[in-house]
Amino acid sequence: MKTSTISAKSALEIALAISVSILVIEILGGLKFGSSALIADALHIFTDIFAIGFSLIALTVSNRPPTSSLTYGYHRLEVFASLTNGISLFLIAALIAIGAYERFLNPSPVYVFGTLIVATIALCANVLSRKIISQQTKTMKELEETEDENILSVSAHVWGDALASAAVIFGALASFFTGKYFFDPLAAIVIGVLVLRSAATTTWGGLSIMLERSPLKQMPLVESELEKVEGVSDVHDLHIWKICSHVTVATLHACLNDEGKSKRNETMNALEQKLTTDFGVQHATIQLEEVCCLPRHGHSETDSNKSAQAK
Repeated sequence: MKTSTISAKSALEIALAISVSILVIEILGGLKFGSSALIADALHIFTDIFAIGFSLIALTVSNRPPTSSLTYGYHRLEVFASLTNGISLFLIAALIAIGAYERFLNPSPVYVFGTLIVATIALCANVLSRKIISQQTKTMKELEETEDENILSVSAHVWGDALASAAVIFGALASFFTGKYFFDPLAAIVIGVLVLRSAATTTWGGLSIMLERSPLKQMPLVESELEKVEGVSDVHDLHIWKICSHVTVATLHACLNDEGKSKRNETMNALEQKLTTDFGVQHATIQLEEVCCLPRHGHSETDSNKSAQAK
């Protein structure tokens, strides 16, 4: 984990440096050449700088060891950073829409050649940044690690930037060939839509973890698979959720049959192994029950009576 974390941090630092460079170039270019699309893309880049910086902080702090009170450590900071990134994108999409609307009402000439040069430089820089981050995610997959939520979040930002730069280029070319300058704010609207899509995806990813939504869609199927473990007659009260993008935890009750009662340790180990290998659970809390607290799936009448008496 340490090796990939270091490379992830390096990838984010390089992406941050590239984003700052693009921001300066696009602001100067947008003001000089009168392009609302370049200004819109620069605003998008500004949120990227915020996102990458926040992600770097979260990536560093989240790897601190647990404490006596923060028993899972600081992993949730990663999710908080991702969620903040997503919310910031909603705000920037609104600013882009307002700016584009004003340019539609009051169209002004755009210096096409200068806009094309700046947008092309931005596009190449974004492609380079995307390639660096993609290499990092590829490395994590090769190491059989889960992709960090912040890496995915920044990757979405950079990909959106590349598409936004392409939209600026299209708007500038359309303005040049038609003589109609409304293509420039139209390109800004396209960028706004891309930002809005990225905002929804990033926010939902972080919100899902904050709401402790199960990463596995077919929870009944998980129960059925766990019930196939030798020594287990029933599984219930199953909960699976994520602490962060790469830490999945689970709690469950497992009713034991006669074989399981005589081999409690072996049954426990088998359940933990299945949760880890089949469902990617890193930490499991399992309650073994000789008398099932929730009779299901055709338990014997004796077991049901015992469960009722236990209650």
